[in-house]
Amino acid sequence: MGMRLGRLGATGFARVLFLLTLPLTMAALDRDVTVSVYQGHCVDGDFVRNLATARQAVEEALARNSDFLALPETFLSGYDTPEHMRQGARRMDDPEVRSFIAESARHSMVLMVGLARITEEGIYNSVLVIHKGKLLGIYDKIMLTGSDRDTLKFLPGREVPVFEANGARFAVIICHDTSFPQPALVAKLKGAEILFTPHYNDIAAARMDAHRKWVRNCHIGLACQMKMVVARANIVVNGKDRLGYGDSLIVSPRGDMLAEAELFRVEMITVKVTPALFKSPYVWADLNEVPDSLKATLAGLLKGGK
Repeated sequence: MGMRLGRLGATGFARVLFLLTLPLTMAALDRDVTVSVYQGHCVDGDFVRNLATARQAVEEALARNSDFLALPETFLSGYDTPEHMRQGARRMDDPEVRSFIAESARHSMVLMVGLARITEEGIYNSVLVIHKGKLLGIYDKIMLTGSDRDTLKFLPGREVPVFEANGARFAVIICHDTSFPQPALVAKLKGAEILFTPHYNDIAAARMDAHRKWVRNCHIGLACQMKMVVARANIVVNGKDRLGYGDSLIVSPRGDMLAEAELFRVEMITVKVTPALFKSPYVWADLNEVPDSLKATLAGLLKGGK
């Protein structure tokens, strides 16, 4: 049985097939860049308090001379219940959202922040990519969990955009997206060299450690197989029955931990990403080595063949 199209949709699927036929775009990274991710508490449903925390994180990242800062999934809105999520959700024309974007005009750092984004069609689990006072773009979570679809009623995204700023090409995927190779593969084929992965992992205590190991190993695998730096930002929740454990991390294309946050601790981690990390001896093999025959087989399987 062939592989189903999944949440990429017909347009996204056609894009993958097209990208498979092209030589891989070489990395654009031509200088050192400083990457930060924030790990901390999200007050579910309280947009104002979360916005204040985001502003504090921005100041801390700027003090570290960061080129990029990523905050967790739906950080401005919350995620734990449909009521809280909708209470914290905002439209893009919301005055506070517009003001927050405009504030970034005073610096050149790229900011990625999660928002439950209200549209005419419904609500998306989105990450706003903000740069120099403007919205560089939006990524909407493609691979929704059952509770994303059935309980929170999020709409699925369809595209994996790749952005370029501060000397790097980068993409964003969200939480459950990292459980699958396809979203990261699309980003890689479109030239991304840094992959940001905001999460909101509020997990039943009995399953927490198994989940933590699965997610960590998925990130190491994506970093190695896609030959990208992968930077994960997660929340912290200290509940009785459910735990947000943190474990934010930044992984090299070789699978080494460049930085990792402590469990259950509010903190920011920061690393310098250098062009050397994408070259031998740190990275072996080149995706351009894949023969056309194998690409054709993969394209056929994605299309639903055998």
